Amino acid sequence: MDYGIDAPLFPDIARKSTPSLKEIGIRGVSSLIAQTCENYETLSYRDLKEVRKYIRQALPFNILSELFDRFFPSDVWAFPCLDSKHGFYCRLHWECQLVRDKMPMLVDILFSEDIQHVNVCLWKVNLKMQRNVLASFYNVFTKKPIRDFTLLSSFYLRGRGRDREDLTMIEEIACQLQEKAKNLENLHFPVASNIVLGHVSRMKSLRTFSCERSVKLGKRGLISLCAKDSVSRYKLEVCRLGLYRHKYFDKEDGAVFVRNMENLREFSFLDSNRRLSRIPWESNRGDKVLSYSVFKLAIKLHEKENPLIASNGERTEACLLSTNIRGLCVVDRSLKPHYILESAPKLDHLTLDWQEELSMNEEERYEADWFSKMLKKPAWPHLASRLTKLDITFPSAHSPNRYGLPLEDYVLLMSHLKSLIYLRLVGAGMMGPFPLLPTFRSCCLLQELELVKTPIFIPAEMGIVHEELIAKYLKKFRLLDELSSLTQHAYLTRTIANYMPKLEELELQPQIVLGYSGQTLQQVKELSRLQVLERLSIPLSLQDCTSNMPAVLFVLKEFPSLRNLVLSWACSATQENNCNISNRHHVSFLMSWLYMALGAENANINLQLSIKHHRQEYASPVYRLR
Repeated sequence: MDYGIDAPLFPDIARKSTPSLKEIGIRGVSSLIAQTCENYETLSYRDLKEVRKYIRQALPFNILSELFDRFFPSDVWAFPCLDSKHGFYCRLHWECQLVRDKMPMLVDILFSEDIQHVNVCLWKVNLKMQRNVLASFYNVFTKKPIRDFTLLSSFYLRGRGRDREDLTMIEEIACQLQEKAKNLENLHFPVASNIVLGHVSRMKSLRTFSCERSVKLGKRGLISLCAKDSVSRYKLEVCRLGLYRHKYFDKEDGAVFVRNMENLREFSFLDSNRRLSRIPWESNRGDKVLSYSVFKLAIKLHEKENPLIASNGERTEACLLSTNIRGLCVVDRSLKPHYILESAPKLDHLTLDWQEELSMNEEERYEADWFSKMLKKPAWPHLASRLTKLDITFPSAHSPNRYGLPLEDYVLLMSHLKSLIYLRLVGAGMMGPFPLLPTFRSCCLLQELELVKTPIFIPAEMGIVHEELIAKYLKKFRLLDELSSLTQHAYLTRTIANYMPKLEELELQPQIVLGYSGQTLQQVKELSRLQVLERLSIPLSLQDCTSNMPAVLFVLKEFPSLRNLVLSWACSATQENNCNISNRHHVSFLMSWLYMALGAENANINLQLSIKHHRQEYASPVYRLR
């Protein structure tokens, strides 16, 4: 008998499955913990200990670790507010609201020796409570009975930490990690000092260490990492230190560090994050760069101590510095490929951050066309053929009418990148649009491509798909902060669907959405041919969707694998249409309607709003996501 029950709108593959008993249990415990934190004023310290004891005794370590990750999320697609570029107090997600006001209590309840990973953003906490968060971590480490944290493999504390009292607490946490986290492999602190580096040098399993800033960090701390009796000299593989105004040591100390580290694969002093200009009455303009200068100085010091020259006047291998470096960042320096070929023969990750126009230097350090000349040198093809990751920021990203990879240099650059897997270009194509499709032919193994402030060129609608231009391995493509390519190429989404069939992640977001008409539903539907697309970030046309929201559901149901969707709403403000992107209630109504409609259809799509273009919705939301 037909009862008139219609089939679901979304196919079974795109609908949420029945939650398992494990998932139901985690949701119940999460609700219990949230209620406990909301009623903290009525709880005593003894009650808090009972809650912690009950949860730890009732749940195994893997579920406890998953609970911790749920309250401290790290997925930028599920929580766009985690992006540090737009970081502020988010009031849209209940998790962010709970973390902002109750993080010390969450740490007291959830953090224990059963946790495997810690990833906490301190800038999402109320500033008055940040010190309490650090104290909560320290109290858990030192509470009796004393236990080792043998399961803890990564510990990340991100953002802030400038006060001296915060630094003292971070030094105490580093001491506890050294003594009790014997299997810790990855460590990140917001700030570090000589004392912190001293503890890091004695951590037995640490492979990666990074800090965003440094206070009271000088020669003694840096040398302690590479001392003969230190563990880090032989175990540390990645070291990133935020050294900007390095007045407590000079480049020679950094060169000693590079020469003595036996297993160092990547090092950086975060030169690209330095302050580029200072107030006029300060002695220096901007902060000095360090990483590449230290690398070259280490080579020169080694050659000075080992002056072995062959009879023909050439240097022998005995006088060359040999390192295990795999990744290097060059900021405001002309790259000399032969240095890398000689002293870093295993290097396969290269970052060029060309900030010449922001440095405001009165004297030219290098020729303006050094990059074009470097591409023509015989050493560059040998270096380029080894690279698997390449990240270049051109001066045109900062200033108009500057170098931006003209076509002739594009051909020289791409012709030797046969092994490239990851490519990121910022400010390319400013001297002529960047040829997108020929890039896939030159970099046939490319898996991830990110173009920022880079106008692209694609031919007009082509009836035939050229097989040699298809990116067979490309999984991630991002076109960011670029408006002209979205407005001029009406068939951009169709080209992406034709030439990037294996995409799993796609992000198309302009610099601004005001004055831009956005992508129509028909253009978005072209992307549904991407069978494995899981994450999509795209600007939708506000005019096309207003009073037509059911059509959005019918477009989304065509995506078989889509799980994360980040939307921004674009509208060309003209007198002919009535859409107004500045009306936050209009955007909120569309998002809340779509959020509830996807929930009613049980669609397995996590819907989020772009924080870059709709910050007001995160700061003061009209609706809440639960």
